[in-house]
Amino acid sequence: MKDWFYEKFVRKNPRVRKAYETYVQAHLEEHCKKRFKHWLVLLALSWKYRKSQISRLHTLTLVKQKDSRAKIRMEWIPGACCYNLYVSRDGVDYRFLEKTRRHVYTAEHLKQEQMYFFKYKVSMDGSRYSDFSEVLTVSTVANEQLFFMKKLSQAGEMFFSSPERSREKGKGVKISKGGRNLQGSFPAEGQASILWTPVPGALHYNLYRSEEGGAYRFLTQTRESSYLDREIKSGTSYVYLLKYTENGKKYREFPRTLQLKAPGEKFTKKNSGRLFEKGPESQASNRVSAMNLAKGLMSYDVISFDVFDTLLFRPFSAPSDLFMLVGERLDIMDFTQIRLQAEEEARQKNRLLRGNREVTLLDIYQLVAQETGIDPQKGANLEFSLECELCWANPYMLEVFHLLAAQGKTLVALSDMYLTKELLTRLLSLKGYEDFDQVMVSCDYNCSKRDGGLFDFLKERYSGRIVHIGDNRISDIEKAEEKGLDTRFYQNVNEAGNVFRAKDMSRLAGSAYRGIVNAKLHSGYQQYSPYYEVGFVYTGIYVMGFCQWIYRYVQEHKIEKILFLAREGDLYQKIFHTMYPDIPAEYVLWSRIGVVKTIVEKNRHPYLLQIVHHKANALYKSKIGTLLDRTGIGDMKKYLPDYRVKAEEFLTPENEKILRQLLIEHWEEVCGCYRQDQELIRRYLTRKTGGAKSVAVVDVGWSGNNVLQVKYLLEQVYGLDCQAHCLLAAARNVNDTYMAAMTQKEEVKTYIFSNMQNKGLHDAHQEENRRLNSFFFEILTQSCTPTFLGFDKDGRFLYDIPEVENYEK
Repeated sequence: MKDWFYEKFVRKNPRVRKAYETYVQAHLEEHCKKRFKHWLVLLALSWKYRKSQISRLHTLTLVKQKDSRAKIRMEWIPGACCYNLYVSRDGVDYRFLEKTRRHVYTAEHLKQEQMYFFKYKVSMDGSRYSDFSEVLTVSTVANEQLFFMKKLSQAGEMFFSSPERSREKGKGVKISKGGRNLQGSFPAEGQASILWTPVPGALHYNLYRSEEGGAYRFLTQTRESSYLDREIKSGTSYVYLLKYTENGKKYREFPRTLQLKAPGEKFTKKNSGRLFEKGPESQASNRVSAMNLAKGLMSYDVISFDVFDTLLFRPFSAPSDLFMLVGERLDIMDFTQIRLQAEEEARQKNRLLRGNREVTLLDIYQLVAQETGIDPQKGANLEFSLECELCWANPYMLEVFHLLAAQGKTLVALSDMYLTKELLTRLLSLKGYEDFDQVMVSCDYNCSKRDGGLFDFLKERYSGRIVHIGDNRISDIEKAEEKGLDTRFYQNVNEAGNVFRAKDMSRLAGSAYRGIVNAKLHSGYQQYSPYYEVGFVYTGIYVMGFCQWIYRYVQEHKIEKILFLAREGDLYQKIFHTMYPDIPAEYVLWSRIGVVKTIVEKNRHPYLLQIVHHKANALYKSKIGTLLDRTGIGDMKKYLPDYRVKAEEFLTPENEKILRQLLIEHWEEVCGCYRQDQELIRRYLTRKTGGAKSVAVVDVGWSGNNVLQVKYLLEQVYGLDCQAHCLLAAARNVNDTYMAAMTQKEEVKTYIFSNMQNKGLHDAHQEENRRLNSFFFEILTQSCTPTFLGFDKDGRFLYDIPEVENYEK
């Protein structure tokens, strides 16, 4: 009886469960001795918070009011330990009034011509409290309409002030208590900006946050009236609570909490980057064509170009990542930080000596040499040689450059850079920019674009109309316009593309990946189809990395041949053969249905799961007779009338168990139907191995059934002198125990993740995108051919129903 009642009325009602469990925890010592009392509390709570009342607020009523006294009754809560009563004179800013064990309270000394607002919280244990109750208004005002008119006139225009004005500090703006505001927004992915109206006299503020209805957690203590929360998860609900103090001891809560829900889908990794939803990403920057830009510049006599990130691209999202390669060539640990610190020190030194921060590459390496002991000229030469090796011309600007040069325009390169004119001219010429009238570099002129000095030299040297093109909004645009030059802003490709890129990659590989992809898609040179972009942005790096991993594994274990299983192995095999043509690799027709046919006598569970359960729950239903024919057990149709099932019926969850029972009761005949098929599969696999002593069996994932079954057939059933290695792109299990033993024994090796390797990626893969990530993985490399089912009676390949969209022209 007890278990039944608790299950029906408590476990299914979170409000009853929370209140009762809090009560029990506060009265553990008497829980066994006064069991009857506790049952009465539970019965009363179950009735008070019954289904129809589960979401209501606690009530608060005025029992009696006379002169300056008011008798207030709070709702009686069974088992309540105490009530905390709060009062406000404006309905916004509440202060704590009293903590009482009784649910009746008498408020005294109420002033005339005033309105009071009361609300309370209730606790079952004295420490954890419920939400606020309803608000009770107690008025000593003779004429309420006249009272509110006076309040409005006293507040004046500030009563209606905007949040922007009410947030201003130190400008003599009086903010009414009723105007206190707490608001939030999401300025960027993974961030929430919290703003509030400053409270006059407040020493500081304490901000707390609750996630998905959980307990409040302290975030920060600040004197400011804003805070940027950088730990936001997509699709997650948050509640922010703000407290302030005027004396450093007693804190008051802000009148309202702030409820926010982060955009995006829950469990999405904040570092994943987002997709451009309006078409191909290469259209996101919306640049004019190179031809149209060049046409728009024809009216100018002199066209000046910024160099890096405008004329030239580096294969990094951060330019300083080049220093990691310099450090690798020099074999110096932490070289990037040494190089950056040396540059800053050199600039500070020149600022003191010459009054400007301009330095040359050799100046920087003089200081690097002091720290590391390398030859400064050797270090400077190495860095410049890497710039020459890795930089490439922006194809968009190269076309603009050639169009303008062909019209005889005066072209100038203008750069804030530590490379001298000689070095920069050589680099530009190497990349196809050979017709510059002048190359002007900040380190040669001891001034820069940012301080405007380089633009002064440009104007002194050239007359006529001048326009400058660059990617920096300050040094290339604002400063040039301050000097009277026209400008054309060319958005930095990394600034345009980084929002779409993954950020949680390793430093060097991630920077190179982002830099190359951003330059390709956001230079403006060409727009691509969404299909091309999927391949360039995602599939290419994934499949190339997988193939490199397979190659290293094959070399390490001296494997003679690789078998790529259908259908995802189609693209793997083609790319691998392109990258490593000397290693034998075969594409093998295979599928889950083909697998279960070969092991019907060993384990019937996979067969019943794939042939019956999955088909019964599939989006597209199959007729039972058709399904039996296509899976090679058409002879079983003769038993359908005995089970009151028709061949024309669709297989559904309602009749799934009947078909399952039919097959189990005639299992020997089911096994007999596949003996010829099993022999044909044996010949097929034997032919594919080609006498190799060791093979690698490769599949995309997920449980490893396919690769493990090929291993089982080759080594145990067929008795071939061939050792099979099972390789997966990733492993994802139906549950934690599905292939735990195989993974523990390392029978299956994975490239990206499994429940033992990179488990964080495994868990994110499981939870994100409504558990459809495996499907997205598969379609990246999957062949367009239909699923392989086995062989027909004549030994020909048998396929499932084809997806028509793959073959229509």
